[in-house]
Amino acid sequence: MKKIILVFILSMVYQFLYGQETAEKLNFQQKYYNQISFGYNIGNLSDESETVSGGLGFRYALGYKWKKYANFGGGIGFEFYDFKEKPLVFIPVYADIRGEFTNWKIRPFYNVEFGYGFKVKTENLDWDNKPNGIYFRPNIGWKFKKNENFATTIALGYQLQKAKYIKDYSWEDNKYIQEYNYTYQRYTIQFGFEF
Repeated sequence: MKKIILVFILSMVYQFLYGQETAEKLNFQQKYYNQISFGYNIGNLSDESETVSGGLGFRYALGYKWKKYANFGGGIGFEFYDFKEKPLVFIPVYADIRGEFTNWKIRPFYNVEFGYGFKVKTENLDWDNKPNGIYFRPNIGWKFKKNENFATTIALGYQLQKAKYIKDYSWEDNKYIQEYNYTYQRYTIQFGFEF
């Protein structure tokens, strides 16, 4: 009888320790999120007669799951604003805020990205500038939960990227510098994976 009690106590202690370790691992995995998304954007330049066609985008975000409706993190991306004719490429670095509205298997969610975009140098309007600027991107969409650790997403949103270019038209003793402020505005559709 003593052996049975001893085996029972040891098995309970083992189960408690093993169960605690498993719970801690699961808890760690559920506290953080990774989001990979890609999509298509279409729009134009503000205050310009020139129309810019659609482009592509890719983003990665890592964050902390604080509450169902409020998760916080940071991300980086590549945004091609005019992929076909004029290569306008920005690399945004941003704060990522996201949350869900329900506990359903198909959940409505929101996502807001706010940060700063760094333009990759191209021949298009650069003139030896580094035209960086504010980046802003709110989205709403649907999350399709496959299990606790994986979901696919689809979202619609708006995207804004500011950029300032300076062109030196000076010749001989005549100084003339022109400043151009551009706002790249887009409507976007994106697909993603969260794990």
